[in-house]
Amino acid sequence: MKKVILSLICLMLIFITSCNSGSNQGSTKDNTTNSNQTEIVTENPVTDETINATEVSGEFSIVTSDGEYSVNDAIYTITKAGTYTLSGYLNGQILVEAGEEDAVVLELSNVTIESSTDSPIKILTADEVDISAKKNTENVIKDLRNNKTVDTDTLGEGAIYSKVDLKLKGTGTLVITANYNNGVHTTKDLKIQKLSLKVTAYNNALKGNDSITISSGNVVAISTAGDGIKSQNTDVNKNGVTRGDITITGSSNVVIYAAGDGIQAAHNFVLDNDADGNSPYVTIYTGSYSGYTSSKATTTSYKGVKVENLLNINNGKIEIKSYDDGLHANYGTKFDDGTSGLGTINVNGGIITMVVYAPNAKTGGGRMGPGGWGGQQSVSGADAIHADYMLNITGGEINIDSSYEGLEANVININGGVSIVSANDDGVNACSGITTPKVVITGGYLDVTVPSNGDTDGIDSNGTYTQSGGIVITRGPNQQMAAAIDADSSVTITGGTLIILGYGNVRTSGVKAYSLSLHSSGDHSVTIDGTTYNFTNKYSYGRTICYSSVVVK
Repeated sequence: MKKVILSLICLMLIFITSCNSGSNQGSTKDNTTNSNQTEIVTENPVTDETINATEVSGEFSIVTSDGEYSVNDAIYTITKAGTYTLSGYLNGQILVEAGEEDAVVLELSNVTIESSTDSPIKILTADEVDISAKKNTENVIKDLRNNKTVDTDTLGEGAIYSKVDLKLKGTGTLVITANYNNGVHTTKDLKIQKLSLKVTAYNNALKGNDSITISSGNVVAISTAGDGIKSQNTDVNKNGVTRGDITITGSSNVVIYAAGDGIQAAHNFVLDNDADGNSPYVTIYTGSYSGYTSSKATTTSYKGVKVENLLNINNGKIEIKSYDDGLHANYGTKFDDGTSGLGTINVNGGIITMVVYAPNAKTGGGRMGPGGWGGQQSVSGADAIHADYMLNITGGEINIDSSYEGLEANVININGGVSIVSANDDGVNACSGITTPKVVITGGYLDVTVPSNGDTDGIDSNGTYTQSGGIVITRGPNQQMAAAIDADSSVTITGGTLIILGYGNVRTSGVKAYSLSLHSSGDHSVTIDGTTYNFTNKYSYGRTICYSSVVVK
């Protein structure tokens, strides 16, 4: 394709609250407010009406042809493997205490189960349990207990609570309300497929201690005071694999509203196609972007996706509106197998779109996240993508509409994909950390926008910047200490194309310098090696400098 249109509309959507950012190891900045920084734009918190279920009032029944159960004071205790069909209204409990080799299937067929004393569905022993919502049925599970205030070993931790592997499936609808603690909680593996599922929980909407896998279906996960989807354990399973992964694949449509983190993985997070090429779609709202966040929430982390090891975006689409880092990977977490967290984010494909709340300076007034007014003033800003160690971009599309810093890691490698970045501070920042900071560009397209004055850098490396391929357009102030591109050591280009709108001190080898005029505000186009690229500058910059190994005009 000889003409590529890349339209950059840098309208930062900034809300009236802030975040607690987690680690931010970028170069030290003061809190100078830039005169042309983005104005604060307010928007209403988002809620969901896509999945609903009607409660039933008919007499409760449980039918099985191959299982066994007993009844005592509205507690139905299942003691044997088999399939059990549930229908009607029950104010009581389904309790599974089957054999350790038993597989139990609970078929939900227009059933409403609620309890004000314990988990409505509580699974203590079995090999595995499937809960299946039958086709064309609407099913409701309600945990009516008051919010949890103290730990207890006798009560279930969720509306559906399991101590065995749990699968939620079926082509019907299941709506879960959990006032006590978690919505769905298993201490083992949690799998979800095909189901239309809506979970509203006081704490975590979905929690699988060992792992969570969503392979298809429509899932709405709502937390009013905690995280959306969470794993916990990092011990090693029987196959020698570290637990704690969260995986979303296939034709999954997942929407998360979280007071805290949207997704918190104790080990890895993976977004990918399934074997048939079906792609997932994930949407995340954290902090006060969610219309469900309680004003009493005390959580202090509002990240979109947070992992303790690897975060891999391979295919699919993810949209994030967060009051903290959009994507975040921690380094150095100690796992039970003796290994440590790698703190690495890999973007190999897919489409990523982010609006990250970013005050004009490192601290911002007003309502900060879900915690209320004035309670969290000392924040370091919110990065769109932050990896404690390494960020690798090899493909896909990244669209960052607003952020404090756009792409931040100790080491940043870009050799593919299209990345459009808008930031209030540094657009791209290689920060101090595990090794010598560096930005390495070998391919792809990177377009960076920051304000044209103040203490900001389009690209800032606390070590080196090297480019041997790809196309980079970077904007920034026209001064040495705050620039379109800056490195503590050196900026070197030996191939590809680097267009600087503002100041940049560059070493070149085997590339030519071109005189261009692209630095005024408004629409522009540039032809690089016969291909035309269109872009828009929101601000005016001091000058244009272009270095390229191919013809630019």
